[in-house]
Amino acid sequence: MDQKSKEMVLFSLSYIKNNMSEQSQNVQCRNWIKTAKDSIEKSGLSSSNFIMSILDEIDGYFSGSDSKLSSNDVREKMNMVESLLES
Repeated sequence: MDQKSKEMVLFSLSYIKNNMSEQSQNVQCRNWIKTAKDSIEKSGLSSSNFIMSILDEIDGYFSGSDSKLSSNDVREKMNMVESLLES
């Protein structure tokens, strides 16, 4: 993954973490998830399918389709993605 794409994904995750408690930011958080997914999809990372599935779960939290996830679960999943990108 090139540095620019990696920075875009990390920025997206940072935005989501900083705004996830604001109900009014759900749509914008989902937009940043899509941006991150687009960057990862184009990256060719060996773990891209796994990361994409995590981002889909996070998107489910914001869309309301996954009512089992808590905000702590979402933060843990974002931390996992960050760790995968930095390794």
